[in-house]
Amino acid sequence: MVTPNDIATKDFKKVAVGYSPEEVDTFLDEIYEDYERLYRESRQEKAKTETVSEDTDRLRNLEKTLERTLTLAEAAAEETKQAAQAEAQQILERAKLEREQILSAARTKVFEIQQEIEALENRYELMRTRVKLLLYAEIELLDKNEILAEKEAAQEEKQ
Repeated sequence: MVTPNDIATKDFKKVAVGYSPEEVDTFLDEIYEDYERLYRESRQEKAKTETVSEDTDRLRNLEKTLERTLTLAEAAAEETKQAAQAEAQQILERAKLEREQILSAARTKVFEIQQEIEALENRYELMRTRVKLLLYAEIELLDKNEILAEKEAAQEEKQ
C-alpha cells in the first residue's frame, strides 16, 4: 500500500518533453493531502473496527460465559429440585413409619387397657359373687340364730 510519505518523497525524472513540473507537483501535493486525510481516516476506521471487533469478541465471550452460567444454574436448580424431592420422599417415608409405630403402640395400649378392663370386670363379678355368698351366709346365720333364739325362748318358757 502506498503511504502519504511515499507520495511526498516521490521524485520523477525530468525529461524535455512532458508535463509541467509545477503542475505535477501541485497536483501531487493535492493528492498527498487527500491521500493523507484518507489514510488517517482509514487508520481511524481500522482502529474503530478493531475496537468493535474486540468488543464483539468480549461480548461473544461474555455471552458464552452467561450461557455456561445459565446452564450450570439450571443444572444446579434441577439438582436442588431433585434433592428436595428426594428429601421430601424420605420425610414422608419416615412420617409413615412413625405413624405406623404410633398406631401400633396405640393399638397395643388399647388391647392392654381392654384386657385390664376385662380383668377388672371379672374381678368385680368374682367379688360381687363373694359378697353375695357372704351376705347369704350371714342371712342364714341370722336365720339360724333367730330359730335358735326362738327355741331357747320356747324351752325357757317350758321350763
